[in-house]
Amino acid sequence: MAKNSRDGNRERAARRRAALAERGIKQVLLMAPEQAHPLLKHAASLMTRDDDPLEPRAALRRAGGANEPEPGDASPGLAAELEAAKARIAEIERQAEAQRVMADDAAERQRRLLEVEQEKARASAEEAQKAARSAQAAEGRAAEALRRAEKAEAAISQAKTMPGIKGRLVRWLAGDVLPD
Repeated sequence: MAKNSRDGNRERAARRRAALAERGIKQVLLMAPEQAHPLLKHAASLMTRDDDPLEPRAALRRAGGANEPEPGDASPGLAAELEAAKARIAEIERQAEAQRVMADDAAERQRRLLEVEQEKARASAEEAQKAARSAQAAEGRAAEALRRAEKAEAAISQAKTMPGIKGRLVRWLAGDVLPD
């Protein structure tokens, strides 16, 4: 049978009616005003759908829009709740802004303290470098003085061993006078 043939359509409609009859749904003829036809068709489709069909009362309520408030019929309690919620949101936003400002201030203080500590560390490092350079210079001067002292000591001991009057004079000046 062809897809859109009269016999095929008749057979498909019969199978659909049989499946609905198995579920306890049968076709009825209903008389209603013209404006109610789309709502009734929508309610019928909600009750006869294969996946999750609704109970008749729930389908009629949903098709009729019973869960939606009338546009001009907002309750005063709902408006008060809305205003209270807006006020709470504004208060929470104000508190969040204050906390953000406090966090920014704390971060700025920490940054300044860190900069001060870094400057102190830099100055301390420079002082340590200066001290190391002056210690190296002092060590160099001490090594030079030691070398000169050793040189002078060698010259004195060489002069002490001189023969004759020169040697005696050197020994006497050095405090090392020996009787002849």
